[in-house]
Amino acid sequence: MDKDVPKVGWIVEHYFLWADERDVGQTEGRKPRPCIIVAVEEQTQGQPRVTVLPITSSPPPGVSAFSIPDPLKPAIGLDPARPSWVVVEDANVFTWPGYDLVPQPQGGFRRGMVTAGFFSQLREMILKVHGNGRPKLVERDD
Repeated sequence: MDKDVPKVGWIVEHYFLWADERDVGQTEGRKPRPCIIVAVEEQTQGQPRVTVLPITSSPPPGVSAFSIPDPLKPAIGLDPARPSWVVVEDANVFTWPGYDLVPQPQGGFRRGMVTAGFFSQLREMILKVHGNGRPKLVERDD
């Protein structure tokens, strides 16, 4: 079990399950992908619950996505030569540390962390997008 307490802005590797995959009966993510922790809810008993958004290098058509600037990519383990986006409309929610997290070689689950400025801009987009309708939340504790 990871002794680290999760924090917003952390990048973790997670077997992310897209809402459209869940809707057709899939229960596991196809591959681990970098994800950003955007919410940590402390529980009165037990481990915290986290909400993660996926990071993709494929242009996400028809969904709201936030571009990751090239200078930030090396610090979070991404290739600066490839485009990367945080998909804002799809989220996975689970109790930390969750069975779908991938342990990192240096120990724990944290792969990197975004800057406060980047997270602040991402947060504004999340609030705007989610204000227009509910995000697609996929519960991963089941």
